[in-house]
Amino acid sequence: MSSSQCGHPDILATLPSPVLVMVLEQLEDLASLHSAYRASPAVFSVLHEAGTARRVIEAIMDLSLLEVTRVLIRKFAHLRWNAHPVAGVDTFSKQYITDDTEYSQLPREIPLPVLCDILAAASTVRYLAHASLHEMIDRCMALEMYRLENPKLKYIRNAHRTPALWNSDYFPVPKPPRERYQQADAGPPSAMEEQMAIRALWQLLLIWELRSAVSGPNPRWNWSASEVSKLQGLSLDELWQPSLTNQLIEQTRTVADCSCTFPALPSPVERYRAAKSLARNAEWRLPCHCCPSAIQTKRIDSHGSKYDMPGYSFVLTTLSPWYTSPCRYVEFRSFRRFGFALWDRTRMAALGLLYPDQGCPKLPQSPRSESDQYVRWESILSAEDLEDIERKRKHFWPGVDMVHLESSRSIDGITQFFEPRSDPLY
Repeated sequence: MSSSQCGHPDILATLPSPVLVMVLEQLEDLASLHSAYRASPAVFSVLHEAGTARRVIEAIMDLSLLEVTRVLIRKFAHLRWNAHPVAGVDTFSKQYITDDTEYSQLPREIPLPVLCDILAAASTVRYLAHASLHEMIDRCMALEMYRLENPKLKYIRNAHRTPALWNSDYFPVPKPPRERYQQADAGPPSAMEEQMAIRALWQLLLIWELRSAVSGPNPRWNWSASEVSKLQGLSLDELWQPSLTNQLIEQTRTVADCSCTFPALPSPVERYRAAKSLARNAEWRLPCHCCPSAIQTKRIDSHGSKYDMPGYSFVLTTLSPWYTSPCRYVEFRSFRRFGFALWDRTRMAALGLLYPDQGCPKLPQSPRSESDQYVRWESILSAEDLEDIERKRKHFWPGVDMVHLESSRSIDGITQFFEPRSDPLY
């Protein structure tokens, strides 16, 4: 509803068009532009001027989003516009998954309705990002976490291993004495965490948009039955595998498992419709007031960060493969619901699961030893996860190490002896 319809004057109408455009180009994000577009007749009018909407959207994206996310949004726009018809899965993969060369800018000839779709989608993504981040933060804060009573204890998997430190006490598979400790709240999502969630959701929306275009009661594209069937048989992982690292795919799995993306619904098209409806019914208003500023976002980009999330790296490089870990052979999916693929080191340190950044003071809840750190992670796992670890531990011949990087098919080949726990089709 516009401001004039609400009885309030449209203050932006007093600005000359060139000045109004300059103001709009400095907005914090695309969701703010969408809000202004819906509320102000002046903004509505100026964005309908030839080329203005595209220029303003590009300026705001440059100010508020990482380059990888800007590319995803341009791909979404191309998909909505269907400027280059996609005949099947292979064509889609080539044009939208592996090829980024055509997506440096929005095309000048792109229709205004498609640009409006970008704004609505951006508002939906921001809403879902904050809903999912706060859901996972609340889940982390509700955890009952434990540490070793005696942090000097060490863990040894079996007697066939030579202890690393001969003067230490070792505990076997049965749990040693533990005590509760209190994790700390690291506050609202950081700029990095928000950007990772936003990027992951745009990845999800791009695939959902494709599925919506070729299936459902009124498909926009006339794909053959064989191509539709081929798409339905591919998971989110398999579609993105050619161009993304496992960590980035894991971040998309994480947001796809949050309640605001309706993982219980049977089809991606239904999930897409429900997620958009949820955000629209809330009028895209966030349940919080914690959006990081565009300046904080630009600081991430200018530092040339690799966007490495330390929780994911710790599980795959230390907790799961290392023989002195009681969580050996654990898969990252066991920790997915807590958002560990998205949290920065500050939040992971506040939870007491990782050490603070080098040069930062230790926190009261920081791990006190390597084995103490392992037990903290173990205390998060469910009984099913622990049974799964024990089955794998008993399967491997004593003294034989297995170090792996988790793939879309988990520990491919090695875990064929165990009952698989498949991820839902996104």
